[in-house]
Amino acid sequence: MKSFSGKTLIKITPGSVATFILVAALFGCKNDPGEIARLNQPDTSATMYAKEVSISESEQGRIKYTLTAPVLRRYESPEGAVIRFPEGFRVIFYDSLNPEKVRTEITADYGINNEMAKTMEARRNVVVTNYLKNEKLNTEHLIWNQQTKRVNSDKMVSITTPDKILYGEGMEADEKFYSWTIKKPRGEMYINEDQ
Repeated sequence: MKSFSGKTLIKITPGSVATFILVAALFGCKNDPGEIARLNQPDTSATMYAKEVSISESEQGRIKYTLTAPVLRRYESPEGAVIRFPEGFRVIFYDSLNPEKVRTEITADYGINNEMAKTMEARRNVVVTNYLKNEKLNTEHLIWNQQTKRVNSDKMVSITTPDKILYGEGMEADEKFYSWTIKKPRGEMYINEDQ
C-alpha cells in the first residue's frame, strides 16, 4: 500500500478480489430462524384450482355418481393428493337398476377427498337423503371410506324416517345409506302425520 495525498491506496490483484467476495459473503449471511423456517415449510398453495366442477364416475356404461362443487382445490404432498371443496359439494348416487333414478344425495358446506386413503369427509351441515327409503341423516361430520364402502360419524346425528326422528351420537351405514345403525342412541320422536 502506498499513501498518495493523504489517501491510502490498496493494490488489487485477482486473488484479493476473490478473498474480498468470500469474506463479504461469509459476513453478509445471517441465519434468521424465521426465514429458515419459512423456507423449509411445505408449499401450501393448490396445484389445481377449478370452479363450477362436475365429476362423474361410471361402471359398465352406467353413471354411479356425480359430484358437483362451486370450487375445487387440489394439493399435492408426499403423502398423496388431497382435494378440498371449501365452498361445499353435492354428490348424487344413481340407482344401479334404473340409472335415471336418484338413489342417495349427500350435501355439505365443506369437503375433503383424500386420494391416498380413499376417504371423503363431509363437514358442516351434512345432509344425506335416501330417496328410496324416504330417510334423511343430519350431522356435522361424516366420513365415507371408498375401500370398505362404509359411511360413519362420531358426531351427533338425527335420522328422519317416514314415521319418526331418531337422535344419537355417532352412526355407521353402508355407502348407499340403506342399512344404518346409531352407535349411542339418545332418543326418538314419533311423527304425527295428521298434523
